[in-house]
Amino acid sequence: MPHSQATPIVVRTAQKADIDGLCAIEEAVFTTDRMKRATFSRFLRQPTARVLVADAGDDGVVGYGMLLLRAGSGTARIYSLAISEDWRGKGLGTQLLAGLESVAIEAGSDKMRLEVRDDNHSARAIYERHGYIDVAVLPDYYEDGENGKRMERHLFDATTQLSPPVSTGAPLILVDHLHDLPFSVSGARVMKVRDYLALDHGIRNRRVINLCHSYEYLSRGYYCSLLAAARSERVIPEADVLLDLNWKRLQKTARAQIGPMIAEALNKPGAERPEHIDVYFGRSTDKRFRDLAQRAFDQFRCPILRLHLNAGDKKLLREIEAPSLHHLDASEMPAFEAALKAYLRGRVRKPSNGRAPTALIAILYDPNDPLPPSDSDALANFIQAAADLGARAELITAKDFHHLSEFDALLIRETTALDHHTYRFAKRARKEGIPVIDDPESILRCTNKVYLAELLRNHHIPAPRSAIFDKRRIDEIGNQFNFPSVLKVPDGCFSRGVRKVTSRENLHQIAGEMFKNSELLVIQEYVETTFDWRIGVLGGEPLYASRYFMAPGHWQIVKHEDDGKNFEQGGFETVAVEEAPVDIVTTALAAARLMGNGLYGVDIKETPYGPMIIEVNDNPSIDGGVEDAVIGMDLYRRIIAHLLGQIAQPWTI
Repeated sequence: MPHSQATPIVVRTAQKADIDGLCAIEEAVFTTDRMKRATFSRFLRQPTARVLVADAGDDGVVGYGMLLLRAGSGTARIYSLAISEDWRGKGLGTQLLAGLESVAIEAGSDKMRLEVRDDNHSARAIYERHGYIDVAVLPDYYEDGENGKRMERHLFDATTQLSPPVSTGAPLILVDHLHDLPFSVSGARVMKVRDYLALDHGIRNRRVINLCHSYEYLSRGYYCSLLAAARSERVIPEADVLLDLNWKRLQKTARAQIGPMIAEALNKPGAERPEHIDVYFGRSTDKRFRDLAQRAFDQFRCPILRLHLNAGDKKLLREIEAPSLHHLDASEMPAFEAALKAYLRGRVRKPSNGRAPTALIAILYDPNDPLPPSDSDALANFIQAAADLGARAELITAKDFHHLSEFDALLIRETTALDHHTYRFAKRARKEGIPVIDDPESILRCTNKVYLAELLRNHHIPAPRSAIFDKRRIDEIGNQFNFPSVLKVPDGCFSRGVRKVTSRENLHQIAGEMFKNSELLVIQEYVETTFDWRIGVLGGEPLYASRYFMAPGHWQIVKHEDDGKNFEQGGFETVAVEEAPVDIVTTALAAARLMGNGLYGVDIKETPYGPMIIEVNDNPSIDGGVEDAVIGMDLYRRIIAHLLGQIAQPWTI
């Protein structure tokens, strides 16, 4: 089947349904020593085995890796690793190897071992590139009499004082000398700066902690952060942060913002006033400075920040410095160690007997929202879908903003707005290199109806006649539009901020009220129908098709009561996408493409004159038993797979 390099690959835990694909790869790749169906089935059930597959969506399973663990042993064995011929040379070997090594680390292993045919030069080259060395010759090892080689790699190299030439998947800590870090961090790799600078590639979205001796401009520490960003790795500190710390204007702004927080903290009961406040990964050992430590870290994301205080009360904060690790003395090191491990806690998991997740997904929601985008059933289905794909999903709320970097992907299931924490979450995810639905660009484009109206008009996509106007044009608009018409504030959602006007006088009255909150309004021709189509679109493809019927006795799907809290909704009917009118689906896809490549809900009126776009929503409703009524759990799995397909992919420069 033809495929493109843009096809998303998901590395996940193998399932029983993958056995046909595994057997097909085995048959195509190997001429001897092939595993049979029963062997794959046994390994999938065996608690000491881990099987990962590279899932290419419609192309199916295109590669796999098998790991064997042994109780009481710190050595994990790669039993088999194979890639379909058409998919070789695309980095899948590195991606699968990264997954297997991460699984081994989380299972408590400290060494990897494997056997490879002596004549399999391409496989040996991959392993050697990733730090595996020959430890034994295996004469007549294979069924056809070919010799083999046993290769090994230490996952943690502190004991041998060697840093690995390549790291795959686990968080990476960069130091000038291995003894600079006087403690171990389970599940993380330590690499010398010179080895990292010598690499010709990186691992997309890998966490990199830069603890170099110097962060000065054009120093090795600066170049480490610069190269990590070019390799699409998530580095702290970033190169631009190092420049910001030396920019006097930004320092002055930061002092003005943080200074009052220091003054407030010093008024709390506690120890004497210090000469400086040390911040390790947004944490302070003095509880008085907890909030300002996080504030400073949000602005200057450095492992260590030192806030120097003036002796007097005037201009309390004198300077913000980013000292290196070797500036800390022995008494300060335990606090730094605790902060580093807490910062990495989301990615470095304790060993367990269960199968380790290949990714950790945050689902942002508001438990107190009376009209959320997803109900509790849908949220539970998203969590189950992640588990089905070998990942793990956790619910988070607005208070977890500072923990976002602990996750590999973000799914926003809370009503979005630009002046809201949901947009800040999306922006932070984008800056951290974390795949996110909804992405900030989609939120920006979809939440503003002024933008949407102009976009649809410029691209000649059918929509009810509309106009953008301010206070001075009310009379002009009253003469141009028939009544009833619909007035909208630019950033309304879920039928909020939408009013029907029935006459010119009514237009003046309602627009006057709405102009108190917005300098521009959108007026739209009123098109009466008994239902609206909602076409769900994911990555440019249709996901579901639903009809939403108007609330009883009302002209909208949702009727909000005057108290602003209660509401009434109409019914729904979800049909298979192929059963929806072709022109409805085609128009929806055209509108969604203008927004981006994420998840959208396109609202369309079916009229005698053809489809008309009403809205494109960046945060469409997905409730249990509604949008999933036709394809069930597959809806949730497709959304989660779309996110997973964007993380942990190899990146070459």
